[in-house]
Amino acid sequence: MPVISSLDKARRQRAIQLNVADRVRRVGQFVLSKLAQKRSGLGSSDKADLPAAPLVVGINGPQGSGKTTMVRGLVDYLRAHKVSTVGFSLDDVYLTNAEQRNLAQTHTLNPLLQYRGQPGTHDVELGRSTLMSLIRNTGPTAIPAYDKSRYGGYGDRVPREQWTQVQPPVDVVLFEGWCLGFQSLDSAEFARYIERVHGDSVMYKYSRKFSDSNLAQVNANLGSYERELYPLIDAWVWARAADLDVVYRWRKEQEDELAAQGHDSLSDQQLEDFVTRFMPGYEMAMPKLDLCGFISSGLIPEHDTLRMHLDLNRNVVAFDHQL
Repeated sequence: MPVISSLDKARRQRAIQLNVADRVRRVGQFVLSKLAQKRSGLGSSDKADLPAAPLVVGINGPQGSGKTTMVRGLVDYLRAHKVSTVGFSLDDVYLTNAEQRNLAQTHTLNPLLQYRGQPGTHDVELGRSTLMSLIRNTGPTAIPAYDKSRYGGYGDRVPREQWTQVQPPVDVVLFEGWCLGFQSLDSAEFARYIERVHGDSVMYKYSRKFSDSNLAQVNANLGSYERELYPLIDAWVWARAADLDVVYRWRKEQEDELAAQGHDSLSDQQLEDFVTRFMPGYEMAMPKLDLCGFISSGLIPEHDTLRMHLDLNRNVVAFDHQL
């Protein structure tokens, strides 16, 4: 029996590796094609003595869906194709622990803003300035970093002197985040959403745990992301989960991995509370993404989004551009 168990584990691990490798290859090919389109549309550079602006790719997917693993693989894949690539996350520009505590104190009646996660808990200006430095492509860029294991799993930003310095020129920037690309609902859209929240559909069971004003604040916070970040993104990769209830299981696996590495991690109760605060963001934003797609720079003429459909085990069951 132990031999069979070991073989099964090895086979599962091999299947995961093959799935990740195929995902990286397919997404890598998409990125290379979009880079070629951007360069052909803009020329090598607006000024002959300056490097061309990089292709900025936004990557959206729920927690635990494999975004970070895919970005690591994409960096290696693209560099193997002689494409200078840097990747970082929206998580890297979370507010510092002190800033997050201050946010919580000024929004004591909103549980969605008590801890990192929802729109409003990121330093959007830091994200924008980092992207702009990479897009200018004329000097070194310090890439922010965030340590989720600090403060008992509640996290803090890494000191600036420890940030990675990226030297130009950069050809591709990979920017990933669980809510990156989420768009605010206008007054009519938000009213329809709230009507459904107060109904009996299981599609809004997490939003139902919070007040209308709590949800309205998160919706309003998305405005700065739309204005400051999304117009800098040329193309999108979307890891679309078939069932959002799987997010807790995927996030639990991440916490277990942190614990196995000797880092602080969230307890099961802390994790349940933590994930529950994320879920209204999905319920609010996903229908609009399915219907309208992402906001982007407009520099890619067509098919600027690659969507991957994930099953409950993170396997990609289909790719499409139909947005």
